Amino acid sequence: MLKAIIMDMDGTLLAPGDHILPETKQKLLELERQGVTLILASGRSYTRLLPYADQLDMAANGGYLIEVDGISLYDMGAGEREVLRRMDPSEIREVYTDLMHLNCEAQACFDDGFFDYFDEDIRRKKEQLRKERNLPDDFPWTAGPWDWLGADLRSGYPNQTFVHSAEEINRPINKIQLMQDEDKIREIYDFLIRKYGDRFEIFRTCPRQLEILPKGYSKGKTLKRLMEMKGWNKDEVVAFGDGENDVSMFEVVDDSFAMANARDFVKAKARYETASNADNGIVQGLERLGV
Repeated sequence: MLKAIIMDMDGTLLAPGDHILPETKQKLLELERQGVTLILASGRSYTRLLPYADQLDMAANGGYLIEVDGISLYDMGAGEREVLRRMDPSEIREVYTDLMHLNCEAQACFDDGFFDYFDEDIRRKKEQLRKERNLPDDFPWTAGPWDWLGADLRSGYPNQTFVHSAEEINRPINKIQLMQDEDKIREIYDFLIRKYGDRFEIFRTCPRQLEILPKGYSKGKTLKRLMEMKGWNKDEVVAFGDGENDVSMFEVVDDSFAMANARDFVKAKARYETASNADNGIVQGLERLGV
């Protein structure tokens, strides 16, 4: 019997344009009314998850948020949030300094903001894009997972600070996320795994984004913790994802789905493949299971 559905956000639950497709929303609301628990698992913090949780009536139906790839668990029904781990600025100083010399954009994220760095080469790219798109002067300079100028995130991350050295990072950090083009991301990933793989969790969340998390924390480990709390078995939870940081969820449940838009190395870790995030892939996956 299905007890819970856990879903990644970007590239999975959210269609292009950062919205939940009507058919997917209707299906999930119907399942909640039947007693199925919804879990949103994301690299985002709660500030950028709550609007979607509200659309799915998750507070009224006892849903959960697994935030920042597993470092925090938010019980929507009880209105309680447990932060399991953050990184002290001294922990990330060396790796962040390395990132500043690797021709990428590095964002050290906390709950409602981040410290940001990018070099002059990237700045020139951004300046050209700002001119081409005729963006207003106050539009943020920061990149997103799909573009050198991401969405305007000031509503979810109002505190954005550009830094020139790692020493300027002066508060506990949830994660580091970095953006570059796909070929360069692969090079940076290999470097980080060799030098820091024993000290941090390092994931490719999409083709041009990497994330660096505290060692020993992941979406899957926090999902396992939640399953033990709730008494859910492996065959009672279904997982959907598209990124390398979703593979850990696939490992703790029997039924897992990689979206059609996922990279092959992610699809290889899932039990099934479903349609893309632009084509109601979650609905189609549930239908395959007879749900």
